[in-house]
Amino acid sequence: MPVPFIDLSRLVSRIREDVLPAWTECLDKCEFVGGPRVATLEKKLATTLGVPHVVSCANGTDAVLVALQAVGVKRGMKVALPNLTFWATFEAVAQLGAIPVLVDVNETDLQLDLDQLKSAYDAHRFDAVIMVHLYGWTSARLGEIRAFCKERKLPLVEDGAQCFGVETCGEPVLAASQIATLSFYPAKVVGGAMDGGAVTMASAEHEKFVRSICNHGRSDHYSYAHVGWNSRMGGINAAFLNRVMDEVPAIMESRRKGAAFYRARLADQKKIRVYGPPDGVVENGYLNVLTVEGKKGQEVVDALKKAGIGAARTYPETMDAQPPAKDAGTIVHGDMKVSRAMCERVVNLPLFYGIREDECEQAVRALLEVI
Repeated sequence: MPVPFIDLSRLVSRIREDVLPAWTECLDKCEFVGGPRVATLEKKLATTLGVPHVVSCANGTDAVLVALQAVGVKRGMKVALPNLTFWATFEAVAQLGAIPVLVDVNETDLQLDLDQLKSAYDAHRFDAVIMVHLYGWTSARLGEIRAFCKERKLPLVEDGAQCFGVETCGEPVLAASQIATLSFYPAKVVGGAMDGGAVTMASAEHEKFVRSICNHGRSDHYSYAHVGWNSRMGGINAAFLNRVMDEVPAIMESRRKGAAFYRARLADQKKIRVYGPPDGVVENGYLNVLTVEGKKGQEVVDALKKAGIGAARTYPETMDAQPPAKDAGTIVHGDMKVSRAMCERVVNLPLFYGIREDECEQAVRALLEVI
C-alpha cells in the first residue's frame, strides 16, 4: 500500500466526535471572530509553552509580520534572517518595507549560524534578527544567539512555526524567548481546521500592542492607536485547536517515535545522513530530514514516489534564489554554500501523527533501493 507523506485524517478521526458539538455551539452562538474559545486557547498555549502572554491571529505569516512591528521594525531597517526557511519569514520582512539580510545556516543542525550572523552584523549593521527553529528542533547555540542579540540591543523574533513541543535545557524552547510566533497551518505539529497563528511574548506591553495591531490598530471601539491589520481567530478554529491541544502528548510520542525509527534504521548507511536535534534538544518529530551522498534530492524523491512513498523536499530552494528577493533590496551575506547545498540535496520521508512502524519501514526499504 502507498505511504502518504502526511495523513491528517488520523488525528481528525480521533477528535471528530468531540469537535462537532463544539462547532455546533459556535454556530448557535455565532462565535465567528474572537470569543471565549479563543481566550481559552490562548491560556492553554501560554501554559503549555511556558510563556507569559499569547495572542492568537489569522495565520503564522501574520504572526511574524506583527511580531516584527512589535519590536519596532520599520521601513528601511535591516533584518537578518536565515537563507534556509519558508518564504513567509522573508515575506514578512519585505512586506514591512524592511531590507532582508540573508545569513547562512549551520552545516550540522541547519539552523541560523551564529558565526555567520556575527560577521553579517559587522558587515551590515542590521537592526533586528529573525531566527527560525527549523525542522522540528533548534540551534545548538540558541542561548548564544539570544545573548548576542541582547548584548547589541538587537530585537530577536523567534519564528516557531515548526517548533511546537521542542524542548531545550529541560523547558519548552520558546519559554525564554522575548517574542516568538506560531503557525497552526493544518500540517503543523499542532494544526488547526484552517489557517491560524499566534504571537508569544514576555512583556505585557508587547501583548497590548499585538492585540491592537491584529484588530485594525484599535484602542477603543472605532478609535485607533495604530495602522493595523485584520488578523483574528474565531471560535470554529479555536474549538478545533483546543481539542488538538488535549492530544499534544500523544502527538509528540507518535512523531518522535517515527523520527527516532528513521534515525536508528538508517544509522549504519554510509551514503545517507539523517539530520536531527543537537545534544540537549528534544525534537518534536515535525520532519524527517536526510541527504543521500551522490544524489540530488529531486532524483531521490521522484524514485520514492514511483515506489509509492509520499516523499517531499523541505525546502528545495533558498530565499536568495527567489525572484522577488531581488526586488526587496535583499543583502546576501557570504557564499551561502550550506543552505544552497542543502536545498539541492534535501529529502523528507513520511512523518506524521499516527504513522505506523511498518509504514516507516516501507519508506526505508524504498529509500535503500534508490541508493
